[in-house]
Amino acid sequence: MEMVFCDQDEKNRAHISKWLRLSIRMYGSFEKSLDELRSFFREVKINDGFAEGKDLVVSIMSAMGEEQICALKDIGPK
Repeated sequence: MEMVFCDQDEKNRAHISKWLRLSIRMYGSFEKSLDELRSFFREVKINDGFAEGKDLVVSIMSAMGEEQICALKDIGPK
């Protein structure tokens, strides 16, 4: 399960359960958080596509030790 929590005040993290705090990711900019959210939903789409038996073309960009899915194309059923 994924949850989006938007708050600039780090003091509010103290009111979140300790087990959940370990999974919180903080981003320096709103744009970076949107990029990560888009990437998450692309990955979900990929996993669902493969589970349905579809052939997918996935383009991945790699830079500075980080990888990111940049494009996804469904080329039909197997």
